[in-house]
Amino acid sequence: MNSRTSRTQMMYTLGFLFFLISAFASFFTGVKVGADKTEAKYSQLKDHPSAQEFSGSYQQQDLVTFYHNVFLPYREFKRNWNEQVGVLARSTDARQNAATLKNLSILADKQYDKVTQDSLFTNSPMLYESQLNILKSLTLFSQASSKVTAGASGAEAAKVLRSDNFTTSAVRFGLLAQKNFYDSMLKWGSKTHPSIPQQSGELKTLSFIQWKKMPLLLKNASIANIMLNRGIYAGYDPQDITAKIDDMIYSGTASSLKLNDIQSSVTLLISTGAVQEQDFIKWREQYYGKEIMPQLPFFYE
Repeated sequence: MNSRTSRTQMMYTLGFLFFLISAFASFFTGVKVGADKTEAKYSQLKDHPSAQEFSGSYQQQDLVTFYHNVFLPYREFKRNWNEQVGVLARSTDARQNAATLKNLSILADKQYDKVTQDSLFTNSPMLYESQLNILKSLTLFSQASSKVTAGASGAEAAKVLRSDNFTTSAVRFGLLAQKNFYDSMLKWGSKTHPSIPQQSGELKTLSFIQWKKMPLLLKNASIANIMLNRGIYAGYDPQDITAKIDDMIYSGTASSLKLNDIQSSVTLLISTGAVQEQDFIKWREQYYGKEIMPQLPFFYE
């Protein structure tokens, strides 16, 4: 009797342990499959070896092709993302909040499909990296929007969305892609104009004296670097901040505010919401008529 009971208990115990092992195995298999699916979205680019740079790389046509096929769809996404998250933050309608989050995920997927996924820039490694980083960014934005649960408080949902690890990683990849693109423009400029450096160098405090001596492409690349380090993810572009700073300097506003360097100027401009899209276009003729820049629409539109 006791022997039969012991065998029965042992069978129950073994069965329970088998169930636990199976459950854990299924869970970790599911996690791996999900991770593999995400990785597969851009494995075609990631597995491609970076090409050696040569004298024919970073041509203007490379920059133009990249702008239209990669950067422009992402630029449109960034603008819409910021607008929709702003709408979410002001909403108190739970149904509308859920719809907004769903639309954000759809938007990321839609723009992902628009971005050229075949590598066209193997001879321009920084454009290649920028393309890869944009695809990563859109993938993570889509996942972030799908994770967050909407409630009656849109402000709370927006706060959770902005602070989500997927979102913060998506922002960083996006800003890194932007920096890659602006560094590529600098590389392009240096190939035909020896006075333009090939790279922006280490991030340091820039005085106005140093800034005034810098060509536009170097200014823009430096601002893109500052935006990356500070996590400034906005609808405007680095050249819009550049133009705003130049106008502050040449109009005397920077002096009256007792500003002495670029970093403190950026802090003031961002904290007060003073930078707007198209600020560069507003002052292009006044300050940049003789500057070297590639024939990209957002410099001329």
